[in-house]
Order: sequence, then structure tokens, then C-alpha cells
Amino acid sequence: MKQEKRSLDARQVTLVVLGFGIGGGILTLPSLAAKVFGASGWLIVLVLGLFYTGGAWIAGRLAERFPEETIIEYSPRLLGKYLGLLFNLIFITSFLLVIPIEIRILQELVNISLLPDAPIWFVSGSFLLAIAYGASRQIDQIAQVNELLIEIAIIVGLFVVLLAMQHFEPLHLLPFFSKDLIHPDKVNELVGMAFSFASFPVISMVVPYLRNPRQTTPAVVKGNIFITLVYTIFTLIVLGVFGYQETTKLSWVALELAKSINIEAVILERLDLVLIVSWISALYTTALLAGFVVSASVKRMFKLKKHAYVIWALVPLVYYLSTIFTNYFVWTRWSVYVAALFVVISVFFYPLLYLLSLRKGNGHA
Repeated sequence: MKQEKRSLDARQVTLVVLGFGIGGGILTLPSLAAKVFGASGWLIVLVLGLFYTGGAWIAGRLAERFPEETIIEYSPRLLGKYLGLLFNLIFITSFLLVIPIEIRILQELVNISLLPDAPIWFVSGSFLLAIAYGASRQIDQIAQVNELLIEIAIIVGLFVVLLAMQHFEPLHLLPFFSKDLIHPDKVNELVGMAFSFASFPVISMVVPYLRNPRQTTPAVVKGNIFITLVYTIFTLIVLGVFGYQETTKLSWVALELAKSINIEAVILERLDLVLIVSWISALYTTALLAGFVVSASVKRMFKLKKHAYVIWALVPLVYYLSTIFTNYFVWTRWSVYVAALFVVISVFFYPLLYLLSLRKGNGHA
């Protein structure tokens, strides 16, 4: 890749990791954590985040060894033709499935609080077209849009968390790590939680656009650490406000947290609506970056001229997939399947690829 095409700085790459990682998952993460570890759910969120930060370091180091290529191009050389093809298909499929899930989350949020009678085809179709249009742009434009939107979502989210502190009860965080409250039989919930931290694979499609590829690892690690802090603090506050028993019964924890806040300002009487409107931007950045990764991957895989052709061609398929996720229970079940794919990519393939790159001596770093 020519030097003039390297248009991203390290800060933008960090925000790209945030933009993909902070999405619809945070709306349900505390309830998943409470179901598995009770009042100590915030601790498992922290542990998972730190574990995946190690994975982010591996992904960053791997990307730095191939600063001119994406993972789609060098994985077949490291893994072999057939295993490399299998990895590429899993990689593309996992990112592709993220898009209809985010669309379905948006649909439910809009129908719950904003536009109860809005037709599904209109809300989903409009959001999908916006995603396709954004993902068809160049990476520097995508990064600029992501930078603005994810910062809005984070600021509003932190504002809600700070206001919710008025209802925080430290006693709700007890008992601490009680064996009676740990449910290993609900390991599928743990897999679903893991997806919230597995945002670092996006770096493997972005590194060729980074001005200084040697900044890749610090940028992606910073992004994962920030995600870990955001999710841990949010889960801690939710458990402190509602208690673990009530948290397990809530489907949309973030919305309930916003509704619990008492504030006199008229413009903020429905803080849950403010949160939804701002959090739509987080859903958009996740789907936007997923769309770019999928289209750029297919472009590199089949040596096409423009990734825009790919994303527009996938619109009918993505819309059809979004119609399959008919309700909350269906898309949450599918999100576990997608999370499992990301776990395989993050825990198995990335360490393997990094070790093979060191052994074979392929790379430039």
C-alpha cells in the first residue's frame, strides 16, 4: 500500500476499536454477568476484559508484522491454503452476522420507546441503507464519522452512569464471589459476554491505513483497556443500583438505569430517550465498521477493485438475516453463536497465527 493512502493516526485506530466494541452488547451485559456470577458479576467482566486485552496485544503484534497486508491476505500463507480459507470464511461470517444483530437491536429500541408503531421494514431498511452507504466510503471518512459518533455515545453513557450514582448501594455488591451464586452451567452466557471484548480483530483490516504501523499495538491495547473500564464500571453501577437478583430479570438494563434517575430539568425528564437516541450512534458505528471489514475482506480475498460493490451487494442478504431475528430471545441466542465465532478467532487463531509468523519468519517487523 502506498504511503499516501496511510491516512489514520493512532488515536483514530483506538477509536475504531472502541467504535466496534461498544455497541448493543452493553445494554444487556450486566444481566448476563449477574446470571453467571451474581453480585460479583462486575469482577468477571474485569477479568474477561483483561484477558482479551492480552489478545489485543497479540493481534497488534501480528498486524505489525504485516504492515502492508490485511489478515485475509497473509493468513493462507501462514495456515496453509485450506485452513487459511476456512479462517477467512469464519472471519468474514462473524463480522457479517454482527450487522443484522445490531439492526435488530435498533429495531427493538425504536419500537420500545421512540416509535412504537413504526413499521419494521422502514426502521430496519433505513438503518441498513445508512450502514451500507457509510461502509462504502473510504476508511478515512469512516474513521472520522466513527470518531464523532462513538464519543457522543460514550459521553452520554458516562453521564447516565454518574447520575445513577444517587441510587448506588454498596450492600448490593454483597456477598462477594459467593460459591452459591456462581452458575457454571450458564457458560453460554459467559460466551455471550466475551463478544463484548472481542473487538480487536478489526485492527487486522485497518493496519495498512495506519500512518505509523508501529503504533498499532499501543493503539489497539488502549482501546481494549478503555472498553474494559467502561464495561466494568457500568456493570458495577448497575449491580449497585438494582442488586444482582433484580439485574438478572432485566432485559434492557441500560434503559432501566436511565429510567431510575430523578432529575428536575424538563428536557431530561425522559433520560432513557436521551440514552437511546445517543446510543443509536454506537449501534451504527459497530455495524458500520463490521460492514467495512466484511466488504474490504471480500475485496481483498477476490481481488476486486472497490469494496463498495460488495457492501451494496450484501444489502438484501443482511436485510433477510435481520428478519430472522424476530425478537429479543432470538437475537440474543444468535449473538451467542456469533460470540462463539469471535472466541474461536481471538483465542485460537490469533495466537496460532502469531506463533506461525514468528516461526516462519514471515513479516516485516
